Amino acid sequence: MKELLGEQKITITYDKTLQLITDRESEECIISNRVPFFFILTSVLESYPEMQKRFPPGSLGFAINGKPPEVNTLLKDGDIIHFSIPSPGKHLVEGQ
Repeated sequence: MKELLGEQKITITYDKTLQLITDRESEECIISNRVPFFFILTSVLESYPEMQKRFPPGSLGFAINGKPPEVNTLLKDGDIIHFSIPSPGKHLVEGQ
């Protein structure tokens, strides 16, 4: 049925630092087909304004299924998006 409606389920996970802000390890979201990653990034930052206050642009890491997203990456059913605060010296889009 969800294929007919164009719905997909994704999971958003947060590292330990961000869990202190979000008060959760993960959350599942139902989205429409062909939703770009940027939409989810914007939605997370709007849902948790403290995250945006404490971590300015360029200091937040994210990965989709363990890989850095492209600017126009479209999300697929079952994708796992991980948000993290990278340790110094780590690349900012790593999923760990």
